[in-house]
Amino acid sequence: MKLLQYATEKLLEIPNLRIIGTAEHKASVISFLVGDIHPFDIGTILDQLGIAVRTGHHCTMPLMDRLGIPGTVRASFAVYNTKEEVDILVEGIRRAAAMLS
Repeated sequence: MKLLQYATEKLLEIPNLRIIGTAEHKASVISFLVGDIHPFDIGTILDQLGIAVRTGHHCTMPLMDRLGIPGTVRASFAVYNTKEEVDILVEGIRRAAAMLS
């Protein structure tokens, strides 16, 4: 839980980043969008940087269509992940956003 909290705080420092799904007792998964940048574009750049995320509808296409969003980028955290890896993710998102803005 502490890593999820840390990641949420760090991600929210990124300009125009919006977290989708903010339930109080959620799993260690954060889905997000950055401004009007397509999630596939963010995901492609993160992949090139060696950062693993998922992009797409995550089996919720009808809901995402209803919300008017093209999909999300999703980062998942497990017991083996570290704060340093979160920092690398955040820096990668910042870099991708700068390239795509």
